[in-house]
Amino acid sequence: MLAEPLHMTFASIEREIGIGRGTIRKWDTNCPAADKLLKVANLLNTTMDYLMTGHTNSNTISMPLPADIEWLNLIHRLPEKKQIEFKSKMEGYLECYEESVAADEPLKKTGTTNSVK
Repeated sequence: MLAEPLHMTFASIEREIGIGRGTIRKWDTNCPAADKLLKVANLLNTTMDYLMTGHTNSNTISMPLPADIEWLNLIHRLPEKKQIEFKSKMEGYLECYEESVAADEPLKKTGTTNSVK
């Protein structure tokens, strides 16, 4: 599930999530608390299942990240009709964005630009 190696040390993860130095190494013999595992999973943008098993399970629902929760809270403040309207506009925006990224891709590879001098 991790897109690429993060090159993080246990010490840097421990500092980032606010647990004591050497705690992660002790997890080989002592089962970590679920809240600590959740913090590590969120930091690494993965699921607790992946941390514990090394496998992804498509039936598993991952916990939303704090930024996701913030977006959902904003959207849910809208009346239902406006939520549907917002969703439609967002889908249209994403479609246009994906098309523009796809159109720009050959330019990145060749180094050419669309600028007129």
